[in-house]
Amino acid sequence: MNPLPILIISLILLIITILLAIAERLLVNYGKCKITVHNGDEIREFEIQGGGYLLQSLAENGIKINSSCGGKATCGYCKVMVIKGGGKLLPTEEIFMGREEKLNNIRLACQVKIKGDIDVFIPDFLTTIKNIIKNKAFDPKLRWRWIRNDLNKPIPQMLTKRIKLNDKDAQKVLDIIEKYMFTEEAIVPILQELNNTFHYLPEPVLRYTSGKLGMALSKILRIATFYNDFSLKPRGKNIITVCLGTSCYIKGSGNILTAFQKELGIEVDETTKDMLFSLDTVRCIGCCGISPVVKINKDIHGLMIKEKVSELIYTYKWN
Repeated sequence: MNPLPILIISLILLIITILLAIAERLLVNYGKCKITVHNGDEIREFEIQGGGYLLQSLAENGIKINSSCGGKATCGYCKVMVIKGGGKLLPTEEIFMGREEKLNNIRLACQVKIKGDIDVFIPDFLTTIKNIIKNKAFDPKLRWRWIRNDLNKPIPQMLTKRIKLNDKDAQKVLDIIEKYMFTEEAIVPILQELNNTFHYLPEPVLRYTSGKLGMALSKILRIATFYNDFSLKPRGKNIITVCLGTSCYIKGSGNILTAFQKELGIEVDETTKDMLFSLDTVRCIGCCGISPVVKINKDIHGLMIKEKVSELIYTYKWN
């Protein structure tokens, strides 16, 4: 495939984007905008001159928020829940957002431009996880989800009752922790192995890990929700990931995804009832030379066609 047309189109789009940004900065005046900030039990309101970014506005008005990249959208730490306002989601934000965060409008403060009044909630991760579920009638599989039924309702409250870790699973966790005890920045490899062992990161496992490492649960949760490879809800033994990048998509990966959905009877981000398969998508696996590509667990299947879907499912089902 000749890459020249794609390069030309990309260059044109870049030039248009730059011109629009310059025009917006020079010609558009957003006037005074009100920012309402929910931070724990405290609610603050202040007015700013529109046109700047949320992170800068919060910092200038004494609102403490984590950021280590200087507003360059390269760390993903300055996440807030945008309750109202904020404009559309940017590509530079999306790469740092998990599926649940997209559903609940958890945005990067350094990428949200103030173009009008905006209402935001700054989550403390420990408090947020404790306050996920409001009443006793709940599905345990949903206990880690962000829930927002109505913008006018308060942040849901979670039960104080905890699920305890049984002795067998506790020993598994302890063995993994001891394996990496003397590894620098051990928390990431520990979470990777825990995720592989349990096929997700259960709440009791994370609490137990927090206690054994002497590390705040909020810090562990920040890491666990930052990387897409980690899951806070049960996943299947086999993770099927269909690449929908440009090279794969134009060669039929959309049809391959549809075939997997039909064969497994599930949609993207769902798991079969027998807990054998979960279905996911990704923008690029990095194997464009053998596109279209499907990844199952750590195995790469290149030059994929939809006719091979049934065969692959059968192979991994009985492997």
